[in-house]
Amino acid sequence: MRYWLLINQSLKAIFVNKARSLLTVLGIVIGIASIISLVSLGAGVKVSISDRILALGASNLTVVPGAVAGARALDPTKAPSQTRGFTLSTSSLTEQDVLSLADRKRHPHIKYISGEITGSTIIATDKGDKRFPVLGVSPDYFAINNLTIKRGRSLTQSHIDEGARVLVLGNRLAADLYGNRDPIGAALNIEGMDYRIIGVFKPAEESGLADPNVQAYIPYTSAMETFNSPNFNFIYIQATDESVVPTLKRDIRKTLLKNHQISNSSLADFTVISSGDILSAVDSITDILTSMLTGIAAISLLVGGIGIMNIMLVSVSERTREIGLRKAVGARTVDILNQFLIEAVLLTLTGGILGIVLGFLIARGSESYLGFTPIVTVNTILLAVGASTMIGLIFGVYPAVKASRLNPIDALRYE
Repeated sequence: MRYWLLINQSLKAIFVNKARSLLTVLGIVIGIASIISLVSLGAGVKVSISDRILALGASNLTVVPGAVAGARALDPTKAPSQTRGFTLSTSSLTEQDVLSLADRKRHPHIKYISGEITGSTIIATDKGDKRFPVLGVSPDYFAINNLTIKRGRSLTQSHIDEGARVLVLGNRLAADLYGNRDPIGAALNIEGMDYRIIGVFKPAEESGLADPNVQAYIPYTSAMETFNSPNFNFIYIQATDESVVPTLKRDIRKTLLKNHQISNSSLADFTVISSGDILSAVDSITDILTSMLTGIAAISLLVGGIGIMNIMLVSVSERTREIGLRKAVGARTVDILNQFLIEAVLLTLTGGILGIVLGFLIARGSESYLGFTPIVTVNTILLAVGASTMIGLIFGVYPAVKASRLNPIDALRYE
């Protein structure tokens, strides 16, 4: 009963100065809203990127050229001196590497494998000239990336063997170039060489960091000539099962080290990366960024807390006679202490609730502009409520103690 009376008195004291109370909670509102929105944006980014990486497939591996000291290169917490950078321009990944790995007797855990030569070309469209990516691949590439034909036919091994100048278009690229017209059989000039369109893929979801819908695909043997690129930029591999990925990773390294005549594995001029490796790296980066942004947002909470302490100190000065009168008629020191603490907590808790609502609205409102969905979790809300309550307790203690220690006689004499 005593605490209900204290809460009632605290509410009355807060509403006596509505404008001041509103300005007091404003700092808390901004701080909590910042934390809610930034944490939810960080969680949304993490899930969005993770989904794209997982779209590559948990059983997929990528061989990239360039020496990286194991998986440490994917760990952003390592110092630069501890890693070696990727070198895409001087790729050491050869056709022989792909053929060696494609030997099912030596590598029974490999289901699909394809090299990739990455190029681009400028193509005239109705909206002007645009540059589009052109990938030199083998038929297995489409199975690895779940690309299926909508119209025409796909690349075959005979196209690879013959170095045929044929290509298959991504769905959106076909629409950009030909609209509603049928592109099958049309010629497309790629870097001065004419290619015949033989197929168009169905719309596909973005996988990894690339959009297959806006790419053109040609035989890798043709790409080697067109782009004057004798080696692959990447080698993509799909394992027969997710459980064999660690073993397959070691087997791939062993084969490529032998092909490249490298006896010391630490001197490898390639890196084998699984989806799990990329996901771990992304999680580490997003966690660091989210923590950093949350720390910055917490500064506004600190400022808001200092504002509450200042306002409460002003309130103590203004209500000195009231405090003296209450103590004179029997109010205990702990009652005065509790009342001012309750006032501080009520102010910050109100600011916290308003901040949660504002932060949620900011997160949802930004969804259409960011291209991903911010995620507001229960833990984030509980964190915000707990933080605002703690701010009220911490920054309300000093004013409350000062009020509770006032001498009633001196307080009654205060003008």
